[in-house]
Amino acid sequence: MFCLKIPVTCLSLIIATSTMYNVVISKVEASPIPTQQQTATNWLLKGKLKVKQQDYSGALSDFTQAIKIDPKNAEAYYQRGLIYVRYTQPQPLNSDGNIPGCEIVDKLRIVCPFALIDKVAEYKRKAITDFSQAIQLNPLYAAAYHQRGSIQEETEKKLVDFQVATELYQQQSLELLKTDQFAEVLSIWDIIDQLDIKTQSLSRLQVLQESQDLKNPINSSTVSPESCEQLEQQGRMALRNGDRNTALQKFKRLVSKCQGAKYQRRQATIEALEKIRN
Repeated sequence: MFCLKIPVTCLSLIIATSTMYNVVISKVEASPIPTQQQTATNWLLKGKLKVKQQDYSGALSDFTQAIKIDPKNAEAYYQRGLIYVRYTQPQPLNSDGNIPGCEIVDKLRIVCPFALIDKVAEYKRKAITDFSQAIQLNPLYAAAYHQRGSIQEETEKKLVDFQVATELYQQQSLELLKTDQFAEVLSIWDIIDQLDIKTQSLSRLQVLQESQDLKNPINSSTVSPESCEQLEQQGRMALRNGDRNTALQKFKRLVSKCQGAKYQRRQATIEALEKIRN
């Protein structure tokens, strides 16, 4: 056949004549097929990149795709929940000063459709659902408890989520201490401080400023708040500089003088630092 004179142009004849004419054909290896987890991770990374680019709609689609591929991917649910939280926040005003989706009737009136308000409530429900799913898949997901608490409507549910998040963050910080990751520890402590403030505020609202709270507010101390906070900040500064001994000394003084929950939490920090020293 004519093809035998130019076997390179005829794949079927190349294969057929390879044994007859001792033609050596290089073996082409197929690329490994990505695993389900790898594929889901790729979509997750794409989604995170789009978040940085402020392409939230595209990120939402990518996180959803990751979940479809791997329904047990806790981070994909968490990241999608964060997008829904963004959608509940006020949008920038239009160039004419109007709220997006609303109509200016006159100088005093702006009309917004109920559908716009309902959409915000829907996004909140979706965010809570995704954070809850992330927690179900990973019960130690501190950030998921934190974010779910931030968007909860009921005070009691907020308090529970914030308290669980605080405990989990504290556990994370103790683990990081073991490997001298002091910057990360201090970053987590800042988050815990913010949660403490929110928790105290919610607690006071919940008890309706009872007389006992007015005489001795939650987490108050007989020592001036400034001196307690000063010891706390001195301990953090020492830790930031990698000076474990000074940090240990400051935190011990703090725990012995100050009775607030925020400061008593440093007892676990002291124990962790002492284990490292020993």
